[in-house]
Amino acid sequence: MAASAQAKDLTGWFVNGNVGTIDYSASVNADGYSGSGSKTGGTAVLVNAGYRSQFIGVEAGYANLGSVKESDGNVNSKLSGDGWTLGINGHFNPTRMWYISARGGAFIWKLRAKLTATDIRGAFGTERASGSQQSLGWYGGVGTGVDFNSHWSVGANFDYYKMNGHGYDIGNKVYSVSAEYRF
Repeated sequence: MAASAQAKDLTGWFVNGNVGTIDYSASVNADGYSGSGSKTGGTAVLVNAGYRSQFIGVEAGYANLGSVKESDGNVNSKLSGDGWTLGINGHFNPTRMWYISARGGAFIWKLRAKLTATDIRGAFGTERASGSQQSLGWYGGVGTGVDFNSHWSVGANFDYYKMNGHGYDIGNKVYSVSAEYRF
């Protein structure tokens, strides 16, 4: 009878990284402006390190959620976000090599916005505005993949990062591939 991979002791330190695409979905009600929309684009990069006891652990990391740009000819805008994560994670093996993962926790985020506007004739020049906001949100995600051995695994993941406060309500969906090394 074959033993499942979960019988392996995965206790120890780990590092992992993800690269993928991001979908921004935002509504803004701040500084006299109100609007909402969604935009797919940009590249997200996630890096985590942590300690896992058996199959449950803690993690801390950094999430660069990329940026999205919008232009209508006279007005150009750019929105980008990043932040630090602190949470829990699980790595479960239904079979010897296949794993399912889950994670979630606090997301300390910073959002940056830039706006450039030029009047139609260009007579009044170009106006520029920028700003940033920072607050506490949350993140959560699930994934699946293959444990090649007791040290290396690769997988596909979906993560969600919630940034709200200061008139912003932004949800970021990240679809990524990952690699993990366990010490």
